[in-house]
Amino acid sequence: MKSLLAFFAKRYIAGTERKDAIEAARRLGSIGILATIDHLGENVKNPSEAQAVADEYLSLLDEIKTSNVDSTVSLKLTHLGLDISNELAEKNAGKIIEKALLHNNFVRFDMEGSAYTQRTIDIFLKLREKHPNVGIAIQSCLYRSRADMELLIKKGASVRLIKGAYKEPPDIAFKDKKDVDKSFEVLMKELLLKGNRPAIATHDLRLINEAIKFVRENNIPKDCFEFQMLLGIKRTLQKKLANEGYRMRVYVPYGKDWLPYTMRRLMERKENVFFVVRNIFD
Repeated sequence: MKSLLAFFAKRYIAGTERKDAIEAARRLGSIGILATIDHLGENVKNPSEAQAVADEYLSLLDEIKTSNVDSTVSLKLTHLGLDISNELAEKNAGKIIEKALLHNNFVRFDMEGSAYTQRTIDIFLKLREKHPNVGIAIQSCLYRSRADMELLIKKGASVRLIKGAYKEPPDIAFKDKKDVDKSFEVLMKELLLKGNRPAIATHDLRLINEAIKFVRENNIPKDCFEFQMLLGIKRTLQKKLANEGYRMRVYVPYGKDWLPYTMRRLMERKENVFFVVRNIFD
C-alpha cells in the first residue's frame, strides 16, 4: 500500500525536502503559475516539535527569497502547536509572519476541521492587527462560514475560499454536494465584490466559469483575485487560466509526513479518493 501511495504521491506532493518544493515552484513559475508552499504535518503534541516546524518555515522563507521563486507559504496552526496551546501556536505563527514580512512575502492559514475553526480565526485576527501579510482559508461546507466571511471582509482580510475536505457532522455542515457548491458560489461572489484580493480555490469547472462570468459582468480586474488549485490536479486547466491572464496559484506540499497526511485525507472522506482518481490522467 505504501508503494502504491508513493507512486501517486509523486504527482501531488513535491517531495520530502524543502528543495523539492522550491524546484516545483520554479517549474510552475516557468509556465506563469504562482505557488504557495506547505510543509506537511498537523496535530503536533510536543512544543519542541512545534518549534522545529516554525524553524523549517523560517528557513523555507529564506530559501524562497534567495531562490527568487514566486511563492507564498501556507501553514496549519496545529502543526505549530495549537493542540498544546493557543499561545504557542500564535507565537510560532507570529515569527513566521514577521519573517515573511521582512522578505515581502505572505502567509496563509489553512483551515482545519471544525473543532479548530474559531480558534484559528481568533489567532488570525489577533495577528493580523500587527501584520497585514497574513490571510486565512474559509470552508463553504460549514453553516457558520457566511457569518465568518462577513466579519473577515469587514476586517479587510484576504480569504481563500475552499469547499472543505474534512468530514463534518450534519448539525454544523452541509452534507449534499449541491448545497456545498451553492454556498461556495454565494460566498465566492461576495468575496469577488467586496473582498481583499481573495483566492478562489476550487477545481470545479462550473464554479470557475461562473467566477469568470461574474468578474466580467462586474468589471472586476483579473489582478484583484486569483484562482488556486492543488499540485498535480487539473494541470491543463491551470495552464489555460494562466495563459488567459488570470492569477493562478498552486498549492505545493512537501515533507516527510506525506504518508500519514495522505492516509488521513483519503480515509476522512470517500470523495477525496474519487477526486484523486478522476484527475490521474489530466
